[in-house]
Parts: sequence; structure tokens; C-alpha cells
Amino acid sequence: MHRDNASTSLNLSPQQLYRGLYIRIARKLAVDPSYVSRVARGDRQSPQIEAALRRELAKINRQLGHTPASAAGKLSRPGSAAKRLGSLLGENRSRLRTQWLRHSQADPDLRRVKIAAQKRTAPILPVIEEAMKVMKMDLKEMASAPMKAAKQHGRLRQAQGFTPMALVEEYNLMRRCVFGLAKEHAQQMDQQVLIQDLTQFGEALDLQTQRALGDYLAAV
Repeated sequence: MHRDNASTSLNLSPQQLYRGLYIRIARKLAVDPSYVSRVARGDRQSPQIEAALRRELAKINRQLGHTPASAAGKLSRPGSAAKRLGSLLGENRSRLRTQWLRHSQADPDLRRVKIAAQKRTAPILPVIEEAMKVMKMDLKEMASAPMKAAKQHGRLRQAQGFTPMALVEEYNLMRRCVFGLAKEHAQQMDQQVLIQDLTQFGEALDLQTQRALGDYLAAV
């Protein structure tokens, strides 16, 4: 199965840098990750958390080779006029599906199951769209969200003969496609807002993976 090469700064995977951002800050400051999330969204105020977010975001920007002027300034808010991740994904639905299918068909474990391309891609966009909705919640709300698309995805893949690891890899490929698209358009977007969006999207996708796998195993 494919794994991104993060051995150099030029090849660092954005998802590896963004993933768990709120949790890392929460652990350093001994607070709940959901509180860090609310501060990042602008729902709460905390100079200490905002300073920690600025430091982490600036570090990630440097690792990705981005040096936006706003990196050292005021923490960007989700209300920014810059294009958001949701808009970018909505405009590139067909491209995401095509890229995901190409990666899936190139993976030995995934292509072992012989199904039509339409059946292979059928659950993918619904899961991504669900993640886009769930990412707007805080971490506690995410944990109790229904995740219907992810659960249906798990049951479907079990019925189609996919292995549990193949199911998990499908989520890795979704993450790869979404983060790759965001990286490609990063220069046209507010860097800090984009990082916040990608972090929240990644948290949502992690929970969806757990739900999908849980329903897969329950159907065995």
C-alpha cells in the first residue's frame, strides 16, 4: 500500500503535519482539545492558546516552504474572505473521484476485489461530503455525530469482500487526495485558515474511519 514519503522538507506530507494539531497544543497546555478547537474557530478567546496556534502554524508553514505575511500576525478566523476548503472540494468533486479511483486501482490490496469502477467509487464522495459537514463541529460533537455515510461504507465493503486493512486504506487515499488538492491550491488561500480546515477535516476523517471499521467488523 502507498505511504507518503516525509523524509525531507520538500516531501513532507501536509496531512502528517496538520494531523493532531489541536491535540498537540492541548497536551502542551493541559487543556481539552475541544477548547483549542473553539479558540481556533473564534468561538472562545485565549491569548495563550492563540499564541500556541500561531507558533504551530508558522512552524508548519516553514516546513511546507510557505512564508505568508500573516503567519506571525493575528490568528486568522474562519470568517476570512479567503476560499475555504469546503468550497475547494465542492468545485473539484469529479477530480477527487477520478484521482481516488486511480490510486485505488493502483493499490494491490484494493484492486484484488473485482468490482466496477462505479461501485468502487460510489461511497467515496458521500464520505468526503460528510466529513466536510462534521469538521464544522467541535471534537466532542464530532464524537457523537451519526457518521451515516462512513458506517454504510464499512458495511458495503464487508459485503463486497474487502479486507479491514483495505477499508482503512480507502480512507488514507481520501486523505491523500484532499490534502494533495489543498496543497496544490495553497498559495491562493489563507494559509492559517487552510491549516485549520485541514486539521478539522483530518479529525473528522479519523472518526469516520473508526465508525466504518466498527460497522465492518459488526457485520462479519
